[in-house]
Formats: sequence, C-alpha cells, structure tokens
Amino acid sequence: MYPQRKVAVVGLGVVSALGMTAKDFWDGLVKGRCGIGQLSLFDTSAYRTHLGAEVRGLDPAMHFGKKELGRMSRCDVLGMIAAREAMFDSGLDFATLDKETVGVVLGGGAGGMLSGEKYRRDLHEKKRAPRPSLLIPFSPSVTTDYIAIEFGLEGPRATIVTACSSSSTSIGYAADLIRRGDADIIVTGGSDAMCELTYSGFNSLRAVDEGPCRPFDINRKGLSLGEGASILVLEEMERAKARGARIYAELAGYGIAGDAYHMTAPEANGGGAARTIAGALDDAGVSPEEVDYINAHGTATRFNDVAETAAIKSVFGEKAYGIPVSSIKSMIGHCLGAAGGLEAAATVLSVYHGIIPPTINYGNKDPHCDLDYTPNEARHKDLRVAISNSLAFGGNNTTIVVKKVQKS
Repeated sequence: MYPQRKVAVVGLGVVSALGMTAKDFWDGLVKGRCGIGQLSLFDTSAYRTHLGAEVRGLDPAMHFGKKELGRMSRCDVLGMIAAREAMFDSGLDFATLDKETVGVVLGGGAGGMLSGEKYRRDLHEKKRAPRPSLLIPFSPSVTTDYIAIEFGLEGPRATIVTACSSSSTSIGYAADLIRRGDADIIVTGGSDAMCELTYSGFNSLRAVDEGPCRPFDINRKGLSLGEGASILVLEEMERAKARGARIYAELAGYGIAGDAYHMTAPEANGGGAARTIAGALDDAGVSPEEVDYINAHGTATRFNDVAETAAIKSVFGEKAYGIPVSSIKSMIGHCLGAAGGLEAAATVLSVYHGIIPPTINYGNKDPHCDLDYTPNEARHKDLRVAISNSLAFGGNNTTIVVKKVQKS
C-alpha cells in the first residue's frame, strides 16, 4: 500500500458497441441496450456462430488523415478515439503540463491482428500485393505508443498483456506508479479489436453462444465476443483537487492472484478469484462489509459464472446475498484485452451516478449462481465502494476497488 498518495479518476473516454463516446456507453448500459448483433468485420459463414458486439458506425477518416490510417490498425483507431475523449474530459492544460510526469499504461490483446489477417489474405489470394504497412501495428504495444506520441507524454510507459484481465492489470499498475510518486498522471485502460483468429478460437472451444450471451442464467451457452476501447486518466488526488478537476471516483486499490490451475478453465471453487478480491480490498483498506456493488467478470460460460459466484461467497460470506452484482458483457460482449478497462469505466460511472447497470438477457436462475445479479433493469443506489473483477484465461485474475469521492 502507498497511503500517502491517493489516485483520482479525472477523465474517461469509451468506444464500444453501444456508441462512440463515454456518454453513449453509459446511456446504453443504464437502458439495458444490447450491442450484440450480426458481425460484418469478416465472413462468419464457416463458423457455428455469427454474432458479436462490433463497434458500428465507425468512420476512421473522420478522425485521422489518410497517411495516419495507412499505418494504424482498427485497435489503434479505437484506442486513439477513446484517448482523445478522455484527455479532453480530464480538463488538463497541456500548455503547462510537465510531460515527464505523465505516462501511458495500457492493456492489450489481439492488437493489430485484424490488419495482419488482411495482409495474409491478400498474400494468399494473390489478388493484390499486400501493403507492408499492414504489419506495422501488429504488436499490442503500438496503441500505447501512438497515445504517448500524440500527446507528447514522456513519463512511464508499458503495455500489459494478461489475456482478459490486461486492462484491469494496467489500471492497477498505473495507480501504483502514481501512489509511489513515479508519475503524477497516467493514461490507462485498454483497446482491443475483433479479429478472425480470436473468433475462430473461441468457436473451436465451443465457448460462444449462438445468441446474445446470458451471464449467470442457467441456460447460458457461452460468451459473446466484443471489441472496444476504454481510457481512464488517473491523477494524484491532491493535484487534481488543487486544479479544480472533476473527480469521478478514487481508484483505491487492486489485487492480483493466479489460479495455477488450467489454461482456459477457472479453478472450480473460485480460490484464485477469492484471493484476488481479498487482496484488492486489503490494498484499498476496505472491509468486505463496505462493498456496495460488484461489476462481475460474468462471461456467461458454464464454469466461469459458477467459479466467480463461489469466490464472491468465499470473501463476503452471508453478505454476498445482499450485494448487487452485474455483468455488462451481456450488453457489450467480452472485449478481451479491453474488457477490464470498459468494466472499470462502468464501475467508476456507477459510483459517480449511483446507478447499477443490469445483467440483461437473464431469465432463469441457476441454483449454483444464486446471488443478486441485477436482472434486466438498472437500479439506483448510493454506492460508496464498488469492485470490478477480471478473471482471465490461465488464471490471470485482477480486481480493482473504486471509492466514491464527495462532490464539492
């Protein structure tokens, strides 16, 4: 713990299947709107499923020049749009900002894989000579670099790839950098774009529902894949207050623990996830009794939902039955490397507005998943403390803790 420096969330930018801004994202969540539909990014006719939470209505030419777009992947485009919104939202004065104290830490996943697939397809089909520039944004770290270059940020920089918890882990590390004085401001979160390799992989595992996913429902058949970007601007609390920044919430702590169990399946009793949640609460100096809401990993896979429910019960005991839980993946799909960032933004906005997004598509109770999953309709509640779980393949688990900051 680094109690001498607290961390404020002062800016948000989101691109998702619910829209191109953080406002679109939040409005869609509160209204329980489903962003999962027919995919158009690539041909799905060879697969057993055909749906995904795709970002629609995206016109990259409205945001970037032709030369820039020649070197950017879809992942970079999504991430840069979200970063621009978040930086504007933060109200930071770039003319006076010491850029050496501002860093970028993002979570990554498939990165520019979609561009790489186009290169391979053009090469294989020999319809045209593939553009070498399609391979430039292949690495997940490229989006991080683009953001740092655009805003001239010379502080700490890193890209973290821990499967579906990548963005949550990046937010935790970003908070550490501020808490221990290595930076004053960190741009963090993550971006990930849909690609055929990921889609085919999850189909081969038979882990994808043919319809929109149904987290915690007994008839769930798997996840729905999604894409998007979520960028949070974190700032040292006293600095943010001194400049009169609008503070959404405090990023109070985080926890990391591993299952060491299986490459794709979670530990059945939720042991690794429970240790992660407990570690996060300890890091934040928060007791289980203080938690008012849990933004679940909630993938809608057969084993994950049961394991996560078991983990919550293990940490919170009987109180678990009184804590609202919800999975926004029911609306935006599983956005993989960006999932934790999108869910962190949702958790921050839940605390800020006092509204819990629903778990939609929920209709039938599973006796092994018997908590309050906020079915189908949003709920108003004063939230003082909320947590967001990210429980990734390979047992890469991260939980972040968000606390309410009284508005002045």
